[in-house]
Amino acid sequence: MTTSVQPASTPGMQQGIPSRRTRRAAALRGPAVLWTAEALTAVAAALLMTGLATSIELNPMSRIGQVSGLAALQLRLLLLLAVVVLVLVSAMRRWAEVPVRFAAAAVAGLSSGVLAAGVSLALRDTNWPLYAQSGDSGNLQAWVSALMDGKPLDGAYPPLFPHIVAFVAEHLTHGQIGYALKLVDLLFVAMLGPLAYLSWRLLLPPLWALGIGVTAALPMAQPYKPYTTFVLVAFLPVLAKLMQLLQRAPELPRRTVAVRGAVLGLGIALLFNLYSGWFVWSAAGAVVLTVVLLLRARRTGGTPGLLNALTAIGAAAGVFLAVSSLYLVRLLGSAGSTVDRYCYFDTYTEPTYFAMWRDDLPGTDGQSTWPIPGELGGVGLFTILLLVGLGVALALGIGRAVVLTAAACTASALLMRYWYASHMERDQAVMLYPRTSAQLLYCLLVLVGLACYLIARRRRSAASAPETAEETGRRLPLRLNQRGVAIGALCALGLLFGMAGSATASKYMPDPHEGAGMLAWISQTTADTKGHCSRYAPKCVDAPGLINPADPKVDLGKLICPKVNPYPRKDELLPGFSADLPE
Repeated sequence: MTTSVQPASTPGMQQGIPSRRTRRAAALRGPAVLWTAEALTAVAAALLMTGLATSIELNPMSRIGQVSGLAALQLRLLLLLAVVVLVLVSAMRRWAEVPVRFAAAAVAGLSSGVLAAGVSLALRDTNWPLYAQSGDSGNLQAWVSALMDGKPLDGAYPPLFPHIVAFVAEHLTHGQIGYALKLVDLLFVAMLGPLAYLSWRLLLPPLWALGIGVTAALPMAQPYKPYTTFVLVAFLPVLAKLMQLLQRAPELPRRTVAVRGAVLGLGIALLFNLYSGWFVWSAAGAVVLTVVLLLRARRTGGTPGLLNALTAIGAAAGVFLAVSSLYLVRLLGSAGSTVDRYCYFDTYTEPTYFAMWRDDLPGTDGQSTWPIPGELGGVGLFTILLLVGLGVALALGIGRAVVLTAAACTASALLMRYWYASHMERDQAVMLYPRTSAQLLYCLLVLVGLACYLIARRRRSAASAPETAEETGRRLPLRLNQRGVAIGALCALGLLFGMAGSATASKYMPDPHEGAGMLAWISQTTADTKGHCSRYAPKCVDAPGLINPADPKVDLGKLICPKVNPYPRKDELLPGFSADLPE
């Protein structure tokens, strides 16, 4: 007779309570821990790629040196992408989904890190940011200097970015404001990919957040004043998450709704204090959509559902006002006296064109036909693709908050754009309306991606539905291996991001001719406040000095239109016309 001896079970095991090791393992797999690790992975990848620029030797003032430097960055990017894919393949043999999250986060970080590394090469051995002490860089440094002296900022300007630069200048760069601005600009450029990916991870799975969020952010990568489009990239998904919360509020506990609304309100407030322009263009659409979702909550959830939705929007608004009330009051107070009369490049462009937003910088492409002639009634195929994506996204996702938010922001930006453009001559004011081009392009790119996402979900649902033997015989088997999908998506997107980063960085490489490269050229050839000048500079000039932001600005009540008209002047004019054409 044999006797089996069972190990004594602990009281916790007898009651079905998991052991301490099991609880610790479950905690490490919790959503908050995984999301934090995902964010750290994206940030680390961006900083690593940016830091690799220091290992490259080049003369940034030589075009051959610039090409060699950009190629060296692509070589390093390829090696890092190979490491990511190899680690992914190995890890997916044990885990199915978690490795994809970290691999996608790493590629998102590399996507913007390669651009930041390229800009770092362009500014090699100079302490200046792009454009040194001139233009908007000079204005920012003047405001930061005033801020460090205890003076107030311009009421219309968002306060967060100058405060960040002032903090870096005081604690890291020994009071050198230009050097601090350079470092902060590079950091914002490097963090664009992680920000886009993590913001869209609030709404989408990893590969879709990478494919939609980071791809749509590619045209928004602006090394000069990067904080403006930085806000746009995050604002849309965070706003969409708030609209999604309103939509689902009738199904959630009121306490949960209030906490989530407060967190989203805090995120929106921080973005508003960093740059507020996109809030102006989106306000009308956001208000209308909020009213629609509140009415829907009343219809689907009754009075309790409406109260939940009001709790969500109230918590978000309360936190937003608590954080942003001072700046909001100053902004509204200066609204009547702040008039933008500067003619951007796009001020001369046909008002429906936004497909290739190129900021307000001059350049050689501005001296040829612009915009590029379209194939269908003057409309280009790329714009047509964007509009097809809009239609498909609305057709398949008319009930989804993310689709409705992107569509509402598009409609609002169009409305504001045409309103200000139609009154431009009468009021002799531009009011920054060309900047709506960036929002329109970003929102429509997102809608194209969402259309693809909704189509893929519909096909997957159809494939999982039961079918007859006859239908199975007619259909060609299509089995997508999860590992193969992840590898294919990461390889394709990684190469796309690398090419986009290289193309953008190349545009900002030092060039003495008028254009984006002029910004780095001036940085390279301007001595800093301590007399240091780049060793690559063919000549060195003194910095122009900071303006006094408190100096009164004279408003002549007329448009300020420099020579940025994109339409070339003809050598031969019609008889009776002067060569001095009006701008």
